[in-house]
Amino acid sequence: MPNVPVASADDRPIVDADTSRATRTPDIALMPSAYAPHLGGVEELTRQLATAQQARGARPLVFTMRWPKDLPSAEVLDGVPVRREVFRIPELRPRHLVGYALRARRTEHDVERTIREHGAQVIHVQCVSNNGRYALRCARALDLPLVVSLQGELTMDATQVYQRSRVLPRQLRELFRHADAITACSRHTLDEAIAFTGIDPGDRASVVYNGVDLAELDRATPERRTRPFILGIGRHVPQKGFDVLLRAFAAECHGSLRNHELVLAGDGPERSALESLAQELHLADRVSFVGRCDRARTAALFAGCEVFVLPSRHEPMGIVNLEAMAAGRPVIASRVGGVPELVLEGETGLLVPPDDPAALADALRRLVDDPDRATALGAAGRRRALAFDWARIADHYDDVYRTVLDRRGGLR
Repeated sequence: MPNVPVASADDRPIVDADTSRATRTPDIALMPSAYAPHLGGVEELTRQLATAQQARGARPLVFTMRWPKDLPSAEVLDGVPVRREVFRIPELRPRHLVGYALRARRTEHDVERTIREHGAQVIHVQCVSNNGRYALRCARALDLPLVVSLQGELTMDATQVYQRSRVLPRQLRELFRHADAITACSRHTLDEAIAFTGIDPGDRASVVYNGVDLAELDRATPERRTRPFILGIGRHVPQKGFDVLLRAFAAECHGSLRNHELVLAGDGPERSALESLAQELHLADRVSFVGRCDRARTAALFAGCEVFVLPSRHEPMGIVNLEAMAAGRPVIASRVGGVPELVLEGETGLLVPPDDPAALADALRRLVDDPDRATALGAAGRRRALAFDWARIADHYDDVYRTVLDRRGGLR
């Protein structure tokens, strides 16, 4: 296993003493697996990087998957040009093969032309899906450095695409062999990918955690409801374990949580099943499903909740844990994936085994019954979150970009 550099807390300034980072930030073609109007960790990472790069004088371009197909192929969002293509891959099914044969080369040419005309100096993939194949071919055609950022795609895709696909595992191995740099949102995520591919990327690999918008959370007006509330937020998919949270809440709804409400924010294919479970557990009047929330509402929920819970069965990092910590809220999270790298047991939150409603109920009871401890955990979490401000994360990616460009002879 490589000795992986980790981007973590440090005291270095956001702007170097001798010269602004803006003069050294190259123009990047960001190629996430998904982008706005979709919401999620990959989308937020890409948005924050594009915003930071613009602020530093660079010209980012976002190139992403066009899905659903009625999304525009080109638009400008927050001043950043966004391009969308249908990234077909040659899966061994007739419909996929026909579509790939008819369109793939044209799509490759369109991607190459757009990135060449934009003048991008580095191609950066966030979360490897169908986008990875086109990013690699474009990097080769234009002789550009390629950076690949892993976001837990091996286990967190709701459809388990890596377990079903014949092409994506081979594609990931090819990217591991040829990418100029590989980053991961946690050490666990990187170790998982190394084990999956059987390829050690050596000094090309590093851990760069995702970040948090501290200013956005500081501006938030806490949401007030008729009762104090426990908050869970995320995609309504089995990996997130919200069924476990419902059962844990039910176990204490007449005890320590008798005066509390449970708020579940987000949406997804499991929402109707979760609503049915709430009915079965006689929680219909104690659980609020508030659906997808914009950034302002999300920040208000973090600021207003008494305890934040992420009961995931799998989790590469858990950016929402970090957002709750930044809001000064105590966190209860499953001890899975990269979560323990951020949520420190007994210091910034409590960690519980996954799929264990009784353990989760006990953790909720301990924090609600001991508000002083909950306050101390929240304050410690806020201090820890300061090291993960998006500006610092953008600094780390700037370092990655400069390293791969230096290896290629510097900016062109």
